[in-house]
Amino acid sequence: MTDLIKRWQKGNIEAFETLFQQYKGMVFKTASLMLENKQEAEDVLQEVFLSMWNSRTSYNPEKAKLNTWLHKITVNRCIDRQRASRPELPIEDDKLDCLAPNDTVSMETSILNKLEAERTIEVVKQLDQRHSTVLVLKYFNDFSYTDIAEILSIPIGTVKSRIYNALKLLKQRLDDNFSSSFTAGEHKEDEVR
Repeated sequence: MTDLIKRWQKGNIEAFETLFQQYKGMVFKTASLMLENKQEAEDVLQEVFLSMWNSRTSYNPEKAKLNTWLHKITVNRCIDRQRASRPELPIEDDKLDCLAPNDTVSMETSILNKLEAERTIEVVKQLDQRHSTVLVLKYFNDFSYTDIAEILSIPIGTVKSRIYNALKLLKQRLDDNFSSSFTAGEHKEDEVR
């Protein structure tokens, strides 16, 4: 990997293309989860890799892992776009690895898991930027607290407290959504009778 990075930093197009193929899914998934818009996520994907190419001589592998560095660029681009506007379009399921059904899981369980994951994603989207960003990085990209702190340029303690608070908010909102959908279901049953 270090040879590949060195070749990219020297301007080797093939090395850059290999790195692009390796990291494009990760960048797109993060942008999709943060922006909720496929076109915006694709634009961020292009911007991130253009920035990667243009910044190749300033990247220092001793200071940050490449995936951490790319996520920092991705998160910053997404935050810039979120500040400008917040469009309301759904995430495409095929771009989210977390929703892929497992062969050993029954069809019913798979559908229920997918519905629960979709509901969770919708609630994550409703959280404020600080809380949704840490959840996306931690649970959809499996970054460590240290990596998240580096990506967001905040102390590890702040990362931990944001994740704790975000999970608390997420649980509360999921519980609220469940109760309201359960109550709405009861009213519909009453209407049918």
